[in-house]
Parts: sequence; structure tokens; C-alpha cells
Amino acid sequence: MGFLFIVFSLNAIADINLLDTSNSGNGVVGIEYPGDGSGRYKVVIAKGAEKYYYDYMGLKKEYFPLQCGNGEYEISILENLYGTTYRLIKTERLNVNVAEENIVYLQPIQNVYWENNMSAIVKAAELTEGLELASDKVKAVYNYIVENIDYDFEKLKTLDKLYVPDIDAVYNSGKGICYDYASLFASMLRSQGIPAKLVKGYSDNIDGYHAWNEVFIDGEWVIIDTTYAAVLRDKPEFNGFEKNNSAYKAARVY
Repeated sequence: MGFLFIVFSLNAIADINLLDTSNSGNGVVGIEYPGDGSGRYKVVIAKGAEKYYYDYMGLKKEYFPLQCGNGEYEISILENLYGTTYRLIKTERLNVNVAEENIVYLQPIQNVYWENNMSAIVKAAELTEGLELASDKVKAVYNYIVENIDYDFEKLKTLDKLYVPDIDAVYNSGKGICYDYASLFASMLRSQGIPAKLVKGYSDNIDGYHAWNEVFIDGEWVIIDTTYAAVLRDKPEFNGFEKNNSAYKAARVY
């Protein structure tokens, strides 16, 4: 995240409730700012030294994870004035006490957004029908994505910095970048009650910034990289499902 210059101003909307905290026990908070879509906004979610920045267009309510554990969070909404200068609109504090440790990784959020009627989610239910073990469900979804979603090299060249994956667009087009793969995999698994993280960072296997998943299977978090598997699926160096933890360095977890 680059440097932001924040201008503090009188809070003109102090009496407007911007936060939907009704789902905070599940590890997410809703943000709804009455913008018209013409402005640029940032949502900043902080707990102690941890800070997460999100772009927000102000068109609808969006949900963001509270993934830094129980305790007090500070949630701010900033409006872009020009360049990297932002005006602080409002800050609120929220005490979070999640019902279960991994429940945040089952929720629909901005960059892992899913609804039950989405084509990709209907497919996840179809793929896992009759399967009882979480590991079998994970493998069924994994195999589908690896075999049916191609890496989109052209998309990577033209990607907007504000880009957030649309899992049905990825599913229907049959192609995407690493961010798309990770969002699609996490969404499909979450819809089946399997905790899944979307992780951004660096991998020894990939040049540049990357996205992958960690999936909770049999009581432990397992690194799974569907992008890497899809690119190498027909090559002899493809080495299957789980990845070596030491080859992946997480920077952000959602």
C-alpha cells in the first residue's frame, strides 16, 4: 500500500451510521456510504499495528473481513481529493468477539464475494453433492478449476488497480488471473462450509506479486495454488495438490 496523505476535516456526517455491525460475530463488517459512484474512497480497517486498505466505490453496501482476531478495531472511510490525498469522512471503533475462530473465512466479502444463486456456487454444490469429507470436496472443486479455468495473460496486461474479482465472470469466461483463481476457489469452498483464505504475497514459483489460497482441511491450514496448477496441468513438472509452505510468503490475508 502506497503512502496516503490524509486531511482531517469536520465530520459532516457524524450522525450517519456507516457501519453494519450485525454480522461482526461472524467476522465481517458492512460499509455503506451514500456516494453516487463518481468519487473514490478508501476503507481502512485497523487493529493494533495491522492495517488493511480497501478501495470502495460508494455504490452499494460491501462487506469486509475482521481477520485480525478478537478485540477493538478502528474502521475509517476516506474520500479521495486528488492524487494520494484523502479526506477523512468518519472513523468508528468496533469491539469484535467472533463466534468461532475460522468463521470469518466462510463469509462473502468484497474480494471473495458469492451468493447461492451464482453459477459458480451452483457448480460447487453440484461438484460436492454426495461427498462427506471436506478433503474430497476440496479436491473436487480444485480439479474442476484446474481443468477448466485458463490463465488470462492478456488481462494481466490491462488490469485496473481498482480491480476486484467477479467469480461468475471468471467462471463463465473460463479464464482469469491469479487473483481470480484464488477468489473463485475460496468462494466455492466457503459456500460448502469449508474455511478458505485468499492470500496475497510472493511465491518462489511465480515472478511478482501473487495470490493463492489456504484451506482448512482436517484441522490444519493447507496452501493450495490453483493458478500454478492450472498453468502446469499438462506439464511434467506439475506436482499436484498441496504446496510447500516455505515457498510462499504471505503479505495480506482475506
